[in-house]
Amino acid sequence: MIGKRLKRLSPAISHAYIQLIMELDERISEISATQLQKQLKCGPGCDGCCIQFSVLPLEAAIVAEAAVAKNVTAENNGESCSLLKDGLCSVYEVRPVICRTQGLPLAYIDEEAGAIEVSACPVNFPDDYPLSHDELMFMDSYNGRLAQLNVQYCTENDIDCSVRIPLADCVC
Repeated sequence: MIGKRLKRLSPAISHAYIQLIMELDERISEISATQLQKQLKCGPGCDGCCIQFSVLPLEAAIVAEAAVAKNVTAENNGESCSLLKDGLCSVYEVRPVICRTQGLPLAYIDEEAGAIEVSACPVNFPDDYPLSHDELMFMDSYNGRLAQLNVQYCTENDIDCSVRIPLADCVC
């Protein structure tokens, strides 16, 4: 179990991560409160986006700590995330950034092309759905802050910050 090898977060990194998550959740609430609310079909039991993937060591440490506290075990769910229990996330309160934003229309700035790239759940948004600028969840600043916090965490704990950790490895 990799979770046992990951170190606890320092108070400074923990505080900064919590602040990042609070700001992210606030923006998600703002987007969800718009006319998009009718489009969003995500909710308890909607787990189509919950697949096996990996996270940064920082978020792996957070998930591992919560999993230990809740005595969560990984389940063999085939292609689905091993943290799903009966279609629900067993570490929902501390789910990684990628999980928090699934289902939303995610936007990224492509500076080379001078364009905005949008990725949206096809269940919520068909290809021809007209998304406005205000309805987009711009991820670049959030991802940048997360990456910086991960570098700090990894530097403090002598961990290779380029490594990604499968979520299944965060639990027993």
